[in-house]
Amino acid sequence: MAFRVGRAFAGMLDGDRLGLARDMRRTSPALAAAFAAGAETAGARVTWYGLLATDGLWFAVRHDRLDGGAMITASHNPPGDNGIKLVERDAAPVFAENRLPEVRRRTAATPRPPAAALPATPTRPVRDLREEYLAFLRGQIAGRRLPPLRVVLDAGNGMGGLAAVGLFAALPGEFLPMDFEPDGDFPNRGGNPLDPANRVGLAARVRAEKADFGVLWDGDADRCAFVDGEGGFVPGDFTTALLAPAEIAAEPGAAVVYDRRSSRAVPDAVRRAGGRPAPGRVGHAYLKQKMRDEDARFGGELSGHFYFRAAGYADNALLPILRLLERLGSAGRSLRELADDLREQYHTLDEKSVSVPDPGAALARVREAFPGGEAHRDDGLSVDFADWRFTLRPSNTEPVLRLTVEAWRAGLVERREAAILSVLRETGNDAAPDGDSAPPAGGTVPGAPSGD
Repeated sequence: MAFRVGRAFAGMLDGDRLGLARDMRRTSPALAAAFAAGAETAGARVTWYGLLATDGLWFAVRHDRLDGGAMITASHNPPGDNGIKLVERDAAPVFAENRLPEVRRRTAATPRPPAAALPATPTRPVRDLREEYLAFLRGQIAGRRLPPLRVVLDAGNGMGGLAAVGLFAALPGEFLPMDFEPDGDFPNRGGNPLDPANRVGLAARVRAEKADFGVLWDGDADRCAFVDGEGGFVPGDFTTALLAPAEIAAEPGAAVVYDRRSSRAVPDAVRRAGGRPAPGRVGHAYLKQKMRDEDARFGGELSGHFYFRAAGYADNALLPILRLLERLGSAGRSLRELADDLREQYHTLDEKSVSVPDPGAALARVREAFPGGEAHRDDGLSVDFADWRFTLRPSNTEPVLRLTVEAWRAGLVERREAAILSVLRETGNDAAPDGDSAPPAGGTVPGAPSGD
């Protein structure tokens, strides 16, 4: 399949120069080799970047002025999974609403290759651009004063440590590495930073080290998440709200992109700073396209994707750490204090994943049960009321609905979430045949959301 996708994608590109990199999963070398072989049969000239974080490949495609790129990774998924992320020139995303259907069509029309065409690992030389990438990152903070803080960096045996080693060694402060050795078996924690279980080790290390804050990356290191000095989780939307004012100060009136799951903390912070809030559809490909459409300077997602015009409107998981250091230095306050200000005003809960047999019917039932408010339907259902709001949307990667609820009065968010979950459970039970012995279809799915 990787061979066929490589051939299909290379045949679709407007040009023949293609960049390729992989993560640390056990299957990634073979998939990368097969993808490269397929692309070359379509006439592509493949530049092989080897083991690289996803945001590093996005930089490579732009820096080397390639016609497209492919990252072999399953991101935050379990060790046995794998996949391919595709971009075009300038690291523009390839997704369902633009050219991904064409890749699918071309792949289906590509015959299976002979076994001899599938090498076990890439054999071409590696193009090493670590110094160029580090120079770009350092250039984003040139002339700026960063405070000498104590920070724990948790790579989770993923790709986050590769560029971090060279970047943070040259900065003031103390940066304590945690599980920097890439290991596709994820021996110490899972790759999803939104799963509370994956933050336990980092929170404990931050408290033990008396650190100012901690950072953890997902498996392919294009997302990051933060915990404060007491180990408390700082949601991605709060991080967006904290970073947006400085971006707007550098460019008054700048657009800031965010997904509709994000709390009202984001648009409120953007407006106060004189910027323009630009909500968009959940998903990194959609938000990257929204960044381009709005010529936005900055963007952030609840999932921990952060987007920068300076990075080609793409996501980057190292720049937010630099920006947060700068923010804490200018504020003269701790991350805990800044996050508590937001926690006291915007009451949120972790996103819930709910299985229902008919998502369309479930959305209609919830809307009927909660009339009024200002509704948006560009990505499932989002409704804003006077003192609370919710979003309910189909997952981009799993057969479930994702629910987020927010309120501006203490105690209200729990009651509203419980009420919506009750409606969803009733919808699932109503759809099951009489006497069906299967578990109710409207139950909350165990485990944390994936961040899709």
